[in-house]
Amino acid sequence: MTRSPRDDPKRAVARSGKAAVQAARPARTGEALAPDGDAGRPRRTQEQRTAETRAKLLDATIESLLDVGYAATTTRRVAEIAGVSQGAQTHHFPYRVDLVTAAVQRLADQRIAEIGTSVPDLPPDPRERITALLDGMWRDYSSDVFTVFVKVWVAAADDPELSARLIPIERELDRSIARLVAELIDGLDTAEDIAERLTTVLATMRGLALTHRFEPRTAPRDLWSEAQPVLTELLLRGLRD
Repeated sequence: MTRSPRDDPKRAVARSGKAAVQAARPARTGEALAPDGDAGRPRRTQEQRTAETRAKLLDATIESLLDVGYAATTTRRVAEIAGVSQGAQTHHFPYRVDLVTAAVQRLADQRIAEIGTSVPDLPPDPRERITALLDGMWRDYSSDVFTVFVKVWVAAADDPELSARLIPIERELDRSIARLVAELIDGLDTAEDIAERLTTVLATMRGLALTHRFEPRTAPRDLWSEAQPVLTELLLRGLRD
């Protein structure tokens, strides 16, 4: 299956990594030159170097999780992919669970940002707004980024420490998505039983996404085209009540 550039987790993570590095860049020009004396090149701060190293490690972790899964994503493998020494990797993330948890947290933040920006100009009609928003959410749930979450959660079933680290991330992710949906659809936040309705929507989309990824004989677009009107009506009913 061909991955679109939007679905590429390495691109998604790189964007957030670049943002972290950009935040650490000096705001003024004419800073001290780099140690090698390269004219016009400001010296990198310790904060920049730290942000860049962490970004490389998290990029490499996501790449490895997607390609070979959790069990084979060792700290040594991540350091090799990132082009970082084992010592530097251990300095930033002493244990594998620290590394994986940080990568998952970063992806969770990125998923919220992507959903929020994927539907910047929602139509005024409530039904059309809900439909467009659900389509944006489906693009997230049917992407490779969601696949990384699935692989890590499967591993967490036999790893109590990993599971304990993931639970608060997953809960906050669901709460953030619910808040985002309520903010983008006027009046939805005050609808009766909206929390239960949003829980049903998210659970349905997760189930469809699992089918999309792990049951290749089923056409994912057909599944979504059947489910989307039902979920739209579920949320639209909240505006009518």
